[in-house]
Amino acid sequence: NQDTVRVVLDMASPREYSAFLLPEPFRVVVDILGSTAAAPPISTVKAKTANPAGPAAVAGKNSKPQTTGIRKIVLDPGHGGKDPGAMGVGGVAEKDIVLSVAKKLADKLRKDMGIEVVLTRTDDRFIPLEDRTAVANAQDADLFISLHMNASPNGDARGVETYYLDNTTDEASIRLAARENATSRKHVSDLQFILSDMTQNMKLEDSVTLAHRLQGALVGTTGTHLREIRDLGVKKALFYVLVGARMPSVLVEMFFITNRDEARAMGQSKFQDSVADALYDGIQQYNHSMLAAKTL
Repeated sequence: NQDTVRVVLDMASPREYSAFLLPEPFRVVVDILGSTAAAPPISTVKAKTANPAGPAAVAGKNSKPQTTGIRKIVLDPGHGGKDPGAMGVGGVAEKDIVLSVAKKLADKLRKDMGIEVVLTRTDDRFIPLEDRTAVANAQDADLFISLHMNASPNGDARGVETYYLDNTTDEASIRLAARENATSRKHVSDLQFILSDMTQNMKLEDSVTLAHRLQGALVGTTGTHLREIRDLGVKKALFYVLVGARMPSVLVEMFFITNRDEARAMGQSKFQDSVADALYDGIQQYNHSMLAAKTL
């Protein structure tokens, strides 16, 4: 058939893989898992003194014994470089605030939970959406958490909400996904039929659980720092940055950068610390619930 293109990949042995579609430009992405190398004998293991450089730099490891079921987390500070994200009161950029919170959260996870944390970016650089999930897959992470700030033409809009990947008919969620995806509302709707059966193969239930844990912790822990924390709930939408993740994955909208009070609070290091603490608590709660489920 002249209208059909057939691509054959010859492998030395069978491999796990995942395939999915992405628009603008339209393409087929095939992720192929390599083989896992056996661990060297204990007597030959040497401690590493430096972490690899690059956009997916490891935030660090702690020498304390690991007591958690979570082995590795990839944190994704949204936007970066030529993409500032949403702009807030006083010219503050979403990309700068989410990077600061991600670094604070990474430090706390590393020190207090003794796990490995990888950031998709550690400085002000542009990372394509599909590359962010690719980092999580390549790192074989246990969780993927993308951090963002919300925006609205209504300066009174405020609150926090957490998303997982799934089809939705909610107009507000579709518009938000279109903004974060840097595409049109129509393209988000067109993706629904492509992603509908893909989501069935993902860890959807675990992603929903993670979203609820993070959302509840954010609303509960940071409530004393603002007059009121509006709980906008856990929702679903088609965020490109979550497409193809092979682990529980969520996108967190940490307050509205277009709200004067919330933008001012998120610009302060002390409040960022409280947000990082809340996210940490949510991750701990998720981890405990997963460990408890395994013992049943």
